[in-house]
Amino acid sequence: MFPASSFFWGAILFGGICFASSNVAEAKEIIRVLILRDVSQCKLSGQELALQDLKTGQTFFKNQRLSSLTIERGAHPRLRVRGHPISAQAFLLTSSGGPLTINGRRYRDKLKIFPGQNGDLWVINELPLEQYLVGLINCEISSQWPWEAVKAQAVVARTYATFQKGNRLGELFDLDSRVIDQVYEGIDREDGRSRRAVKETDRELLLYQGQPIFAVYHACCGGKTESPEHIWPGDYPYLKSIACNLCLDSPFFLWNYQADSDTLSKALKSGGFSGSRVLGIEVSERSQTRRVLQVSIQSEKRPLEVSGKEFRRLLGYDQLRSTNFIVNASGGAFLFSGLGWGHGVGLCQWGAKGMAEGGADYRSILKYYYRKVDLGKLS
Repeated sequence: MFPASSFFWGAILFGGICFASSNVAEAKEIIRVLILRDVSQCKLSGQELALQDLKTGQTFFKNQRLSSLTIERGAHPRLRVRGHPISAQAFLLTSSGGPLTINGRRYRDKLKIFPGQNGDLWVINELPLEQYLVGLINCEISSQWPWEAVKAQAVVARTYATFQKGNRLGELFDLDSRVIDQVYEGIDREDGRSRRAVKETDRELLLYQGQPIFAVYHACCGGKTESPEHIWPGDYPYLKSIACNLCLDSPFFLWNYQADSDTLSKALKSGGFSGSRVLGIEVSERSQTRRVLQVSIQSEKRPLEVSGKEFRRLLGYDQLRSTNFIVNASGGAFLFSGLGWGHGVGLCQWGAKGMAEGGADYRSILKYYYRKVDLGKLS
């Protein structure tokens, strides 16, 4: 999770949880999703684009029917638009008709563009929470899965987003669009089933003592979910390690990954672990579910101690699919063999699919993976 931001534009931030009230018809909960960062420029397109200074509301390029523009990072903290420096420190971009397109992906409603702290640009999509969920489902699972599993995904994603919005009140965004939070790729992943699942679970949240829970989830647990204390600090009494024998059909239940010494050395160096060629790797500590908590690495210069979750991050979440692995060295290469995909805490998506195929409804699925919770709607 990202720490609270300390950017100079704090005065223009706004946030807070504004749940739909029964006295206000069609009130919409708004979510801010970070869709782009660490880039020096971005190209945007849409119909009759409108560009405003986010702080003052000043409109640029009046009376011009813009269909595309490029925003670049200029001298800190200014931005350049269409090659010209603009006095605004941050922009609001809207389109009068249809979606906004950036890097080939289409997004709803509004985009906000900020200069980052590292000479880069940040782009944030601001849209209604329920619309965000419609686009998210096919990024996280398939809407063609058994219906009760799709509805369960809608509820956990809504709950996670609501929890993080309250957790990040002082930051520029509520959610990252990458795997660090929930994967979101805009409106092109929407379909009728994802829309229906969101509608049929309208505003439903998982609650513990009346508050939204930290509803984390993952693709496949590999037979048993993990306890949260090995991943995140804090007390989450509703997240417990449980047996799950319903994800055996997942293509990610068993996996292998092979890397040579140079690949491992480069990955460790990118994380600030200086050293030389990797000679050996040993697992020095495991959790009760057999997930790796600590790795000992022998190099030509000195030994290194790396946590299991940091080791996985450095090698890549798509390569080292979980920390539930063993490692063997052979011929200058290291072979990792493991179970499951993801951090292993909370709902197992392939396990939820298996439960739905066995006849469980979405409420039963949710209450199996999250203990002592209620399903409700905040108002």
